[in-house]
Amino acid sequence: MIAPEDFKDLPSLTSSIIRFLEKVFGKDFLIQELEKLKWKPRSKPEEYRYLMEVNIHRAARWYKLLNSLEERGYRFDLRFSIEVEEFMNLVLFYYSLKTLIERRVVDLGSSAVQGRLHSNSEQFDDFVNELFIASNYASNDFRTSIPELSGSESIDVYAEKDGIKVWCECKKLRRRGPYTELAIGILRWLHKKGMNLLIDLTFTQSPREKPGLIIKAIKSYIEKGCLKGVGSLERLTVLPLADVSDAPLNVKITLENIEYLVYAAYIGVFEGRLKIKDPKILIFRNTNKVKEVINRIERKLEEAYRQLKKIKVSNRGERKVVQIDVSDAVGAIVVPYYDKGVYKEEILRNIENFCKDWLLKRPDIDSVVLVIRRIHLDPFGHLYAIVVEYRTITPYTPPGWSVITITIPVPNSFPSEILTNTATALKRMGLYDMALHFYEKALEINPNLKEAWNNLADLYNRLGMFEEALKCSDKALGIDTFYTSALVNRGIALAQLGKLEEAIGCFNKAISINSREKKAWYNKAVILCILRKYDEARRCLSKALEIDPNYEQARNLLTSLNKN
Repeated sequence: MIAPEDFKDLPSLTSSIIRFLEKVFGKDFLIQELEKLKWKPRSKPEEYRYLMEVNIHRAARWYKLLNSLEERGYRFDLRFSIEVEEFMNLVLFYYSLKTLIERRVVDLGSSAVQGRLHSNSEQFDDFVNELFIASNYASNDFRTSIPELSGSESIDVYAEKDGIKVWCECKKLRRRGPYTELAIGILRWLHKKGMNLLIDLTFTQSPREKPGLIIKAIKSYIEKGCLKGVGSLERLTVLPLADVSDAPLNVKITLENIEYLVYAAYIGVFEGRLKIKDPKILIFRNTNKVKEVINRIERKLEEAYRQLKKIKVSNRGERKVVQIDVSDAVGAIVVPYYDKGVYKEEILRNIENFCKDWLLKRPDIDSVVLVIRRIHLDPFGHLYAIVVEYRTITPYTPPGWSVITITIPVPNSFPSEILTNTATALKRMGLYDMALHFYEKALEINPNLKEAWNNLADLYNRLGMFEEALKCSDKALGIDTFYTSALVNRGIALAQLGKLEEAIGCFNKAISINSREKKAWYNKAVILCILRKYDEARRCLSKALEIDPNYEQARNLLTSLNKN
């Protein structure tokens, strides 16, 4: 894996990758490639040119992305889903090639390596895929090589360990269809009109019509309410999005048949909280997606099979493997809204079943490995982890049983106080696991932030994790012994653990510090009820209501006591 020091913060990671790209490709080459665009770091982002596969080397696009990131203060202030996706691909390339150089699998001085690194777009992408697969074997202590680089064989990756020999063919399914061109045309028009919309389009197949016809039909529907017939366009849904909103976005997206999803918005800090401004979401679906993807996988498998047939195996320790990156084909979903089921398994199950049937007819192939790169975003669309999933398919293994994941954490650069406020807002919404992530990130940055420890204690109390709540409240009180809110949370945790007298002691101490700490009065009353000291409980509840006449929990408990 990547050295931890690279990931202590986003500036360090960005600087490390910039130096690495300059070492691998040469700074002159990168600048020369960017000259083709007449590169201006401060070009207007709303032109959406970043979406287009421009005719420059991918490394130059990565270099521009990193320099733009530096200019924006190491924040994805203008949140583009495709930019996050590109950043993920760059980090994985950095991890792969760095690992292989350090383990002496790849020699940068080799003309064959330099030739592959400087090759055209499609060949370079294939090489990046091979590097990533080779790095996975190398990082697991296999003696690894890329035979094509030495001219010894045409097989992509060879690995050997403890008597096991593996020949691996590496394939990649690319995103297809005119979706990028459609996205640019629609987004530019929305920006010009000042519209913030979610536009969901469903096609009966990968669209073959000219993008201009489809864009014209969408404009007509939005402006006039009528949808003119376009052959493959089956359904169109348009939903308004608020110009400015708290995260997560208040949208739900069904995930079936998504081919491509583009999200764009501004992210900023307003009144001490992160907010989303001018969001736009485009979703492209294909009802024939599964069949089309499987047809493409079949072609890739047959291509790999022709290569692997040339290898003669002599014992059971020798393996032939086909590894296919299907990330783009299954639909990389990059959008900052909260949904635990953001990655649908249905299409992967269909692919797995097809691969099993294919393997049954070719017993000389050991397995097919599907690779899925996934991006984990917080509710504001900021990347915080890259997850790479490996699904190993054999003829007799149930689907989904052999799944291995690698997680690469990515730092963010927001102040710990902002992260704490964001986490508290998420906690109020009931989004506890996302809130937990933000509190933990805040404490990584500033372990002496008492508010984060205290709010984390409250969150653990809500989750029923009372031992953890006790530890966090103790951390907060270690920073500030007079922190009444932390005393209350400590008392709640103690009460739930059956330590009632200790809990009352915490509430009494909080009251002695601040007699208007209504939660201390209320929670003390709850314990007094458990101890059957009802008159004392009534007095505590009356105190809480004197401080806050609208304290509903206190009023309800007092009403219940008076009735009984």
